Amino acid sequence: MKAPASIYQTALYTILLCLLFLPLFEITTGFIKVKKLDGAYENKDTLPTFSVKNWLNGTYQFQKEKTVNDSFGFRNIYVRINNQVDYSLFNLPHANEIVGGQDGYLFETHYIDGYYGNDFLGTVSINRTIEKLKFINDTLAKLNKTLLLVITPSKALFYPEYLPDDPYTLRDSTNYYTYLRLLDKSPLHYIDFNNYFIANKYTSKYPLEPKNGIHWSMYGAAIAGDSLIKYIETVRHIHMPKAIWKNTIVRSDTGYDNDVETTMNLLFNLKSPLMAYPNIEFENDITKTKPNVMTVGDSYYWQLLSSYNIGHCFSPDSKFWYYFFKPDHSRLSRSEVKDEINKNDLIMILATAHNYINLGWGFIDTAYCMFKGTYPNHIKSTIPSERLAEIKEGIKTDNEWLQQIEISAKERGISLDSAININALWMIGQENNRKN
Repeated sequence: MKAPASIYQTALYTILLCLLFLPLFEITTGFIKVKKLDGAYENKDTLPTFSVKNWLNGTYQFQKEKTVNDSFGFRNIYVRINNQVDYSLFNLPHANEIVGGQDGYLFETHYIDGYYGNDFLGTVSINRTIEKLKFINDTLAKLNKTLLLVITPSKALFYPEYLPDDPYTLRDSTNYYTYLRLLDKSPLHYIDFNNYFIANKYTSKYPLEPKNGIHWSMYGAAIAGDSLIKYIETVRHIHMPKAIWKNTIVRSDTGYDNDVETTMNLLFNLKSPLMAYPNIEFENDITKTKPNVMTVGDSYYWQLLSSYNIGHCFSPDSKFWYYFFKPDHSRLSRSEVKDEINKNDLIMILATAHNYINLGWGFIDTAYCMFKGTYPNHIKSTIPSERLAEIKEGIKTDNEWLQQIEISAKERGISLDSAININALWMIGQENNRKN
């Protein structure tokens, strides 16, 4: 005997009703442990502050709606399902400025622009920067100080065979190769890890660049750290603490080696070759020299600090100025640059190839004009507060961009607001460079 249709309808309605109320039940009781999303997402326990002013101007309602929308039950699972479907079916990663390449390799759009030469500054502009560096170098040499340029690798240059299909044509000139050509003709000290990594791509025992990350691999960073120390010893005529490689652990990618994959918030882990993680200690020899080092650089230096612990080889007074910013998000002033140079033996500018569009992030102009006794244009100018506020608001409303910034903030030990401000200032700097 067949059951009446109404029984099936009732059962279906009951199931649908349960499914509708399941998210509310989960957020109320928390009976299922849901994995948190990586990146910047609202805490469901954080509610907007109520006030008459916020209510009348609509701010409270907007923040309340956003908080509820970002914290409903099972939201994290739904986000991961959506991200997994988009990536698996359409090769569309949900991470800011990240694109999927061939065979699942992930790239950042800036690296691709640098590879094709879409951001080429022109030989005249690059030569002008080289001339300023030569003047700074000559001045520092008279003070028994050393200027060192460190070119870190570009994933696009290292893995061009895995780049996504793009409508771009490879230009004859790029910032990286033009800088390299002019540096070869100059007296400047520089070390090019990009070329070194490419030359050892197929002979290295372990991957020098990750598949699911954007920086050099943690193993590659350690290799670079060893080479960098040896180079500094040569140019400074000193002996620094020696690194002792105790062992190397080979396992699935983690940390910086899958930093991009983590921000994509997928359901399943991406495939990756086995990666190497050296266990390194440094000799404790008080007869060895630890130079005072001032570093102006990008995020690649964080890996030298964490993967290789390069700070152990430098004086405790050595400092790292990330994108030439201070912790309060402002640039170093002329007097501060003078004080830093006076305190340090080695001034190092470290940047990946695609960041040579804005090499030094203002440090070169500041140091050059300080030694020359003139003032660069960017010191006279002021940052447009309206544009700064506009970019910061854009960052806060872009979850994918925001989540990458939060990861960076955690790595650097600064607040999310501070990291947002730094990124907004960097965007303004990029806009000014394009105008000039």
